[in-house]
Amino acid sequence: MRVFFMLIFISVVFLTLIFVELFPLKYYDIVVQYADGLDPLLVISVIRAESSFRPSAQSNVGAYGLMQLMPETAEWVNKKFKMNFDYTTIEGNIALGCKYLNYLLKKDGDLKTALIHYNTGPYAPDDVKSDAGERYVRKVLRFYRIYRLLYRR
Repeated sequence: MRVFFMLIFISVVFLTLIFVELFPLKYYDIVVQYADGLDPLLVISVIRAESSFRPSAQSNVGAYGLMQLMPETAEWVNKKFKMNFDYTTIEGNIALGCKYLNYLLKKDGDLKTALIHYNTGPYAPDDVKSDAGERYVRKVLRFYRIYRLLYRR
């Protein structure tokens, strides 16, 4: 019986280590600095979904960085909130991404809609929002559940 419990314990530890490797807390200190009321684990989940923690990730439509900001969106956020961040830097990308996600949450009133608008843009056609947007929401929320389970912060 002891061997059985020892195997279960070792398996749980091993699986936890694998999940921690797959779901790191990269850039956590910067996220906390700019989260402004957002759960940092939610922001980390968005970063995981958007760029898999690659700071110079670039999409085929021109979104850039950890939080995959479009240059026009970054410029708009800087102007609207009287900020001066460079979206091509790690800190600037996170600061602008957090500010934009926070803005969308307040404007839209719920997390699902805010995430859809973050991913597709607020003026995307309804079919894009319901298809790509819904898949994106499921992905981010799945990552968010895992991050909360692993790190319980």
